[in-house]
Amino acid sequence: MVITKASAVRADGTPNDVDREFFVQFKVSDENASPYLKRNIDRFAGDPGSVDPADAEFGESNLMHSINGYMFGNLPLDGLNMKEGERVRWYLMGMGTEVDLHTPHWHGNTATALGMRTDVVNLLPASMVVADMVPDDVGTWLFHCHVNDHLSAGILVRYRVADAAGTDIGYTGHSSHTP
Repeated sequence: MVITKASAVRADGTPNDVDREFFVQFKVSDENASPYLKRNIDRFAGDPGSVDPADAEFGESNLMHSINGYMFGNLPLDGLNMKEGERVRWYLMGMGTEVDLHTPHWHGNTATALGMRTDVVNLLPASMVVADMVPDDVGTWLFHCHVNDHLSAGILVRYRVADAAGTDIGYTGHSSHTP
């Protein structure tokens, strides 16, 4: 829930100092705790008897690192689109356990968060940060957690900045952090 003071909202309740808002959740979900774990092993494992749910590697493989529920760049590109020069507000939230510390990092553009211009912010579990961006670098860019094992596990998506006219653009961002 976003609460904005009455004097700073449009008629629809959105803040009047931004053109676009994005709500982004960085989360590690433990599929080992799913009530469907046994059913999924029985249904999808070629040899269900060979699967040991107590095995540490199996447990690690069931930790799903995602942004808004999407992994490995699969967030639809129509989800994080903006135009060059727009005022964009990012509401960032981190969820997970005490070891799930996230560091959202934007390639290609910077944001202002906590009074600083930056391209990375820190999120503790169950914490939130608001970041404002006025993108000036057109392209399709990587947005991910900078914690290496989170990145390797798939906590990355892309965001797209069209030119000010809204011309559709192709991939122009670098992908040096893609696993």
